[in-house]
Amino acid sequence: MQLSYIKSSALCILLIAAQLLSSCQSPAETIETTQPETDTDATTTAPDELTSGVPDGVSFNGEVIRILNAPSQSPELLDADETNGDVLNDSVYKRNIDVMEKLDVTLEFITGSHNDILTTIPNSVQANDDAYDLITSCQYQLIKMLASGMFLNIMDAPYIDLDSPWWPETYIDNVNLGRDRRYFVTGDATLQYLRWISACYFNKQMYTDYIGDPNEMYELVYDGKWTFDKLNELTANIYQDLNGNGKTDEADILGYSVNTASGADSLFYDSGAVLTVIDSAGLPELAIYNELNINILTKFHELLYNNEAAWITNSGWDFLNSNLPQKFAQDQLMFMFAYFFTSDYLRDMKSEYGVIPYPKYDESIEDYRAIIHNDVSLFCLPVTCQKYDEVCAVLEEMAYQGYISTTPAYYDEVLKNKYVRGDADAASRMIDFIHDRTYTETVYVYASQLADAGYIQRTVANSTSVDIASLYAANESKYQAALDTLLEKYSALEN
Repeated sequence: MQLSYIKSSALCILLIAAQLLSSCQSPAETIETTQPETDTDATTTAPDELTSGVPDGVSFNGEVIRILNAPSQSPELLDADETNGDVLNDSVYKRNIDVMEKLDVTLEFITGSHNDILTTIPNSVQANDDAYDLITSCQYQLIKMLASGMFLNIMDAPYIDLDSPWWPETYIDNVNLGRDRRYFVTGDATLQYLRWISACYFNKQMYTDYIGDPNEMYELVYDGKWTFDKLNELTANIYQDLNGNGKTDEADILGYSVNTASGADSLFYDSGAVLTVIDSAGLPELAIYNELNINILTKFHELLYNNEAAWITNSGWDFLNSNLPQKFAQDQLMFMFAYFFTSDYLRDMKSEYGVIPYPKYDESIEDYRAIIHNDVSLFCLPVTCQKYDEVCAVLEEMAYQGYISTTPAYYDEVLKNKYVRGDADAASRMIDFIHDRTYTETVYVYASQLADAGYIQRTVANSTSVDIASLYAANESKYQAALDTLLEKYSALEN
C-alpha cells in the first residue's frame, strides 16, 4: 500500500466556450410556484453517530485510483500533498491518507484545467484510453456533456449512500434529471461545495457611521425583513462621488456592487425566484413567466439602475476576488455580494464585518436561500472507468471522511473562527443559518443547455432598460425547444 500522492498534469486542448446571455416571452397566466427545497438537515446528525457506506475490512490491494482534479480555483483543496501547519491543508492531507489507509488504495491526482475539460473528457472517452477513474470539475462545464453519454450512472452504485448527510440530497437531485439516474454528486467530498455558497458581507464600520448599530442586520434577517426594499433604504444616503466625475464608479463610496453575471445570479435566485417546476418523474418544466418572477425581475432591475449607490460591473473573477474585497476592506463598500470563499480575501481587513444571506424580494417570501454558484465542483465517473466498485468506495469514503474532518476544519476553524470579525457567536449562528439554506435550480444548473433560460437575470442586469414581457416573448419557444431537446437526448442515454 502506498500512502503518498502521485500528482501529474493533464495535457489538454484549449477550448473557449462562449455562452450567449439571453432571456424570456409574452404573458402566460400567473402560475403558482413553490419554493425549492433546501438542504436544511445537512448538519443535524453528529458525526460519531454515523458510519461510512464502505464497511470496515474492504481492501483493494493497492489499486491506483486516478482522479482528474479540474476545479475553477484552489485544486490543492482536494489534493494537498504534504502537511504545512495550516489547519485546512493538513485536514485535507489527513483525509486523503485516511481514505488510502482504510481502502488500501493510492490516490493519483491529475491536475487539469476546467477551461479544457470539454475537450479533455471527450478526447479520452473517444480514444477509450481509460485515463481517469474519477473526475471532478465545474458544474457549469460538466453538465454540458451529460446528454453525450460521457458518464456512468451511480444511482445504485455499491458503497455510495446518497441518503447520508455528506451527500446533500436535494442539491444532487436538482443537478441531475429524473429520479432513476445520478451522474453527478457533490458534497463533503470537496470543500468547493461550501466555498461556493452565496453570502452577503456587510461592513460594520460603515453601518455604524451611516446608520447605527450593525447588529441590527442580524435582527433584520431573523425577522424576515432583509429585503430588496430594505437594501435600497439602507444605502439611500451612502453614495459619495469621490472622483467628482458625476457618475457612479469604482472610485466612489458605494452602497453595493453587482456583477452582471455571477452576482446577478445569486441576487436573483436567492431573492425567491422560482423558474423550475419538477414533475412527478423528477424532470424539469419551465415556469419562468409568472407574476412572482416578473415582480422580482422588475425590482431586481430597479436595484441595479435606480439607486446611485449601486455600481454595476461586468468585470471578471480577478476583479471580483481582488478589487471588490479591497474596496470593502477600505470601508468604501457597505454591502459586498459574494461567497463563503470571499472571506479568504479579507484576512487583513481591519474593520469588523458581518456575513448574512442575500436579501429576499419581499417579506412574503417564506425564507432566505443561498444558491451555490455553478462553478462548484461535481464528481462523476467517465464511461471508460474500469474500476467502478473501487472508485465508488473511494468517493463514498472521501465524502464521509470530509464530513467528519475537512468540512469541520473549514467550517468551524477557518470560516467561523479564523476569518471572523466581531461577535463570534452571532457570526457563527448566521453562518449556520446560511449554510442550512443552500439549494440550486435545475434551470440554472443547465442554463447553457436551455438557450440561457436560467440566465434571464443576466440579460436584465446587462440592460439599462428592459421590457420583461417582450424579452420572454422573444425567447419562450427557444427555451422550450432547448429543454425538449435536452430531455430527449437524456432519455436516450443507455448508461
